[in-house]
Amino acid sequence: MPLTLNHQKEQLSVAYIRAVAAAAGFSCTKPEVDDDSVDIIVSCSGTYGDNVVLRSPRVEMQAKATAAVFAQEDTVLKFPLPVKNYDDLRGTTLVPRLLVVMVVPENADDWIEQNDERLLIHHCAYWVSLRGYAETDNSRTVTVDIPREQIFNVENLQALMERVSRRAPL
Repeated sequence: MPLTLNHQKEQLSVAYIRAVAAAAGFSCTKPEVDDDSVDIIVSCSGTYGDNVVLRSPRVEMQAKATAAVFAQEDTVLKFPLPVKNYDDLRGTTLVPRLLVVMVVPENADDWIEQNDERLLIHHCAYWVSLRGYAETDNSRTVTVDIPREQIFNVENLQALMERVSRRAPL
C-alpha cells in the first residue's frame, strides 16, 4: 500500500534535511522512536568553527512539510504546529531543537524533477527555534511564524552548528 500524502511529505522533508546536512559535511541519525518531537539529529564529529566551547555539536529537528501558498512579499511562513510538538520544541533541552518546515507544491507530481544531470526538489525548507516561546492555551495547534529569511540550506546549517559549538542561542 502506498504512503499517505502526509507520510510522503514527511519523508521528503527528512530527505531534504539529510541532503542539506550531507552537503554541509554533517551526519544524520534518526531516533528509534519519535516520542519527543525529534525526527532527525544532525551532528558533527570533533570541533567545528571558531571559539569552540563544545565538541561534536548536534541539533535535533522536527521535520514538517506543507503545501501552503504564500505571496512573494510575505516575510513569514505561518505554520499550524500541533500543540504537543510546540511544547516539546519550546522547552529547554540539552541539545538545541529546531522546527524545519518544507514547502512543497500542491501536486506531488511537481515535487521533484530529475534527469541525468540533476535532481531538483521544488521549493525549500525554513527553520525556527521555538526555545523560550510562551505556553499556549490552545488545544490542537499553534500557528508559528517562521521567518522566510531562515532558509534551511548549507550555509545556514553550518552557521547554526557553529553557534551550537559556541553555546550561542539559536
